[in-house]
Order: sequence, then structure tokens, then C-alpha cells
Amino acid sequence: MDRRGYVPSASLERRLGPIRAEFMAGRLNRALELAELAVRTDPREPAFLSIAARVLGALERHERAIAMAGRALAITDHPEPRMVRGDALRSLGRTDEALVDFERGLTMVPQSRELLLALVTTLEEAGRIEEARARLGPLATSLPSETAADPRAAHEVAKLEVRDGRCEAAVARIDAALPAAGGGTIASTMLLHLRAKALDRAGCYDEAWASAMRSHAERGIRFDPTSLDAAASATIARWSREALRELHGDGLDDALPIFINGMPRSGTSLVDQLIHAHPCAAGVGELELLERWAESIGTPGRRPEPGVRIGSRYLAELRRLAPGASRVANKALGNAGVLGHLATLFPKSSLVEVVRDPRDVAVSCVFGTFNAARFPWTARPEWVAAAWRASRRMMEHWATVIPQPVLRVRYEDLVTFGQPEFKRLLAHVGLPWDAAVELFHASRRTVRTLSYDQVSKPLYTSSVGRWRHYERHLAGIEWPQESIDG
Repeated sequence: MDRRGYVPSASLERRLGPIRAEFMAGRLNRALELAELAVRTDPREPAFLSIAARVLGALERHERAIAMAGRALAITDHPEPRMVRGDALRSLGRTDEALVDFERGLTMVPQSRELLLALVTTLEEAGRIEEARARLGPLATSLPSETAADPRAAHEVAKLEVRDGRCEAAVARIDAALPAAGGGTIASTMLLHLRAKALDRAGCYDEAWASAMRSHAERGIRFDPTSLDAAASATIARWSREALRELHGDGLDDALPIFINGMPRSGTSLVDQLIHAHPCAAGVGELELLERWAESIGTPGRRPEPGVRIGSRYLAELRRLAPGASRVANKALGNAGVLGHLATLFPKSSLVEVVRDPRDVAVSCVFGTFNAARFPWTARPEWVAAAWRASRRMMEHWATVIPQPVLRVRYEDLVTFGQPEFKRLLAHVGLPWDAAVELFHASRRTVRTLSYDQVSKPLYTSSVGRWRHYERHLAGIEWPQESIDG
């Protein structure tokens, strides 16, 4: 077997071909169906296990991707599932484990640029910048022309240039690499969004906006914002207090979970990091086990796992990830949509809602690189405004049907006032004051969100009112005034 990749027989290649074709075309759910069918048919074929793991990773089902890649590695140690598992581990913030997989893969194929750049990405996201530079070697100081044919390498070097404040150099490198990336590809998306970030930091706001919008346009994202209101109305109509109690009963008598709710880019990562900094608590990032379960309730053809059973599994997973913690926070982006289920299943859990000026949220979403299949509304500011309104309707409904209170925290107050807001947050989630919380930015924890390079800094207020740089691009959009006024 070739160390650079699985080399299947002709018959095996015929079975892998359709899976690869669906994957490359972006039809990930269909690719997963085919891959899982292949695994069921031949559960000992590592090529099937590996490609199934890769599709699961692309769908952001990282725990399942790790398990599937592990099955492949149990059959034969190979760089491909090492790469896939390492990427999934990185996405969950499990930096040290990811680095082990990448390093092991590199011992098998020392010249693998893909493995090297994945390792560098992991180090950079963990704040280990000098290590990342060292592993890049000569690439770290290369000219744009020297990375022009390799978009992934250009992206990693440009990220370091942006960190260093060398934004003009980063833009030049990205512009040189974009032709090789090809429009609408993942590589192009990442480059264009990094270009937007560099231009934003350089104060070239109109150019930055154009770069981000170009990326969304190239991906061909289509979305009907009225679907958000319709979905919220359906959920509100279905899930009364009585309906939730009928489904979940008295729930589980455990105060371990904290559920953080909020729009993307609203400050949920900061709240998660604050809780994680407390000696008696932990944050597990965006753990989506319960969210995906709750979303499946009522789906035709699906038989969701009973609530008490999956709730027990969830508690066991929290204790595995955060042994010894008395409170564990989860900030999955879909929490608000299923909060009634979470709160009823865990009636002693602590609930936190984080809000931020929706105009700042909209700008930050447009500049982000969200999963277009799950969050297509992040691509345009007017869609973000519609999502905000739907989210507020959901939260107002849940407040009337769930047993416990929801603490509302404003991002602007957190970064402006600091300690008093920290104390209010900790009191709500049942934790005593500890000064370690004020050093949240000093944690070596890897935060796997778009905010990873922001929550590793002390509090700052420069992001408050960022929307004013883009005011003309937000004109004519209806913003919820009560959220702006606080």
C-alpha cells in the first residue's frame, strides 16, 4: 500500500469513485450515505472507513469522524486517516492529540505538504506562533511568488503576516495565490476571507467588504430569510411547557450543564472562555450531541434516542472531557433553537443568553467562514437581521415554558465593565468568585471558533461599534431597536 494514499483495486476504485464525486461536488449528505453503505458492506476496508471519516469531518460531525478514522487506523496505520482524525481533533480544540496524529503522519510521508500545513494551522490556532513559524521554515519568509501555486501554504503564511500587522504583504500573497485556488473552492473561500480580515485591519473597509462578499457570491449561497420566521413559528406552536414535559418527564437531576445561547459572533466564545478559566468549571466549546438529537425530534423517518438515555450519555461525555469540574459550559450555535428540550431534560442546568448589537453581529458574520449548509444566512447582513429576529422570538418563547431563568449578558457590558459582569455571570451558574477568571486570556486552551485569536487577548472594546465602518453597506436593513438600545 502506497504511504501517500490508499491504492485500491479496480473494483474498489469503482465503489470509491461515486463517493469521491459526491464529496468533491459538495453534496456531503449524499456522500455520507454512500460512504456509510460501503462501510456496512465491508467494515474492514480502511479506504471506506477513511473516506467516511473525511466526509463526517466536512459535515462538522467531528466526534464521529474521530471514531471512524480510529477504526481505519486499528486495521492499518496510514497517513490518510491520521490526517482526517487530526483535523477533527483540531476542530474540537484537542490540540495535543491532533499534533500527535500529524507528526505521526509526517514520519510516514515526510514530504507531505498537506500534513505539514495542517500541523502549522493547529499550532497557530493554539497561539504557538513561533513553533508554527519554525515548522514552516523558509516558507514563513517567502515571497508571494513562492507560494502562488499553493493556496494552502499561502493562506498559512498570510495568517502569520496578518498577526504581525503586515497586512499589505498578506494581501499581496493572497492575490498571487487566488488564481491557483479557483473560484468557489474551499481554498478560495479561506483566502478571500483572510484577505477581508487583512484589509479590515488595515482600515481599507470598502475593499474588505468587497472581498468578503465576493467569497459568498462565488460559493453561490442562496437563502430565503422568510424560512427562519416560519421555522420559529412552527417550533413555538409545537413546544409548549406541557408538550416538553410529556416528552422528557422530570428530566435528569444534575446541575453540571451550562448552556450558552446566542447568535454567532455575539460573544458566546468570551463567556465560554470566562467560565473555563474558573478552577471549578470548564468549557467544551460547541458540543453538538444534544443539539442534533433535539433537532431530529419529529423528523419523518427518524426515531430519536429517548431523552433520559441521551442525557445520561451527554453527562458522561462532559465528565470525560472535564473530569472534576462542577459546571461545564456548552456553547453550540444551535442551542437557542432547541433550548426548551435542553432546559426540560436538565431542569437544574444554568442558561445564559449572550446578546450584542445586531449590526456588529452582522458585520462579523459576513466576515466569517461559516458552514454554508448549516448557516447560509451568515452571508448577507439582511439575512443576519432576519435570523436575529427569529432567534429573539425563540428565546422569548422559551422563557415562558422552561423551568429555570435565563441570564441575559450583553457583550458590550462584558468588555466595558469587566469584573462586575463576570461576578454576575458566575453567580448565575453557581460558581463562587475567583480572580482566575480575569486571566481568561492566559489559558493555553485552544478555542476552536472564528474568535480563537480574540479570546486569547485581555478585554478590549475596539470591536464595539465596528459596524460604523460598514454603515453604508448596512443601509436600509431593519434592525431590532430594542437590541441596539439594550
